[in-house]
Amino acid sequence: MGSNDIAALSAGWERGLFHPVYLFGGPDALQKEEAVESLKMRFLKGGDSGLNVDKFDGETTEAGPIVISYKTPPFFGGGRLVVVRRAQELSSADAEILAEALGAPSPSNCLVLLWEGKPDGRNPLVRAAREAGPEATFWTPFENQLPSWIAARARSQGKTISPDAAEALLELTGPGLPELAQEIEKLVLYVKDRAQIGRNDVEATGGGNRTLGFMEWDRALWRRDRAKSLELLAFLKAQGQAPEALLAHLARAFQKLILGKALKAEGLPPTEMWNRLGIRVRGAQGDFETAVESRGWEDLMKALETLSEADGNLKSGRMDPDWGMTLLVREVC
Repeated sequence: MGSNDIAALSAGWERGLFHPVYLFGGPDALQKEEAVESLKMRFLKGGDSGLNVDKFDGETTEAGPIVISYKTPPFFGGGRLVVVRRAQELSSADAEILAEALGAPSPSNCLVLLWEGKPDGRNPLVRAAREAGPEATFWTPFENQLPSWIAARARSQGKTISPDAAEALLELTGPGLPELAQEIEKLVLYVKDRAQIGRNDVEATGGGNRTLGFMEWDRALWRRDRAKSLELLAFLKAQGQAPEALLAHLARAFQKLILGKALKAEGLPPTEMWNRLGIRVRGAQGDFETAVESRGWEDLMKALETLSEADGNLKSGRMDPDWGMTLLVREVC
């Protein structure tokens, strides 16, 4: 079957339409996990007792136990949901075995293959999964789409969020979707019965090591401090930040420089520029202003072009997520 939009799949689940196999790919781990939870609630009709959900990791398991779980009907009737995370890490032999098993899908159970990055059509398991059921690819939003994503996320929880509050949340938290989702949940609880989340609410609940890490990373990048930039990259990776989120934030740091250079050329007073760009720390303002003065338009546009190309390479699998980010930071510094 071809690629499907998750909204269309969810509509089918609401009507009781399920497929024996699903292939969920792409770099957006948050939405993939939420799709699995949504499928589980509907496929098992909210009856997850722990006996009808089996979870495997492609990096640490072999095909045999997955096939047995998928092919064995539940002891108490109904269906079983079998989830394989990091399915791309299965060995070639195990991928072949599982692919062969999908040729005769289970009549009662459902298999979900979670693929990090874009599924490779040359892999026999990917080909077999596409024959047996639908595929959905979950891409992380582009940087300029994140405020809209934040607003939509707040609406899904019964709240609205002002545009400046969404920008402040992005500035404080960084572009990682799991972190943003967590902060939005915290804000929903914080505002209680109020309908709208404002900037003051974001500033009251934001902060922490993650915020400090991103702020310090921006400053190191603006100073072209390669050693410090790489050290902070490693720190943010250790905190669990995904390569896609790190790349998006890296691009945001350079987009700010370009916007700052344009605002300075228009004669905008410094205080208004800091407010417009959300740079409130005095030391960061100094690093930023020095960078705006020292880096030319050609230099900045070349860096942004490099980052744009890296984004495409990362999403297509042509760029190694770990070493690629390290080399990228070395280059733009």
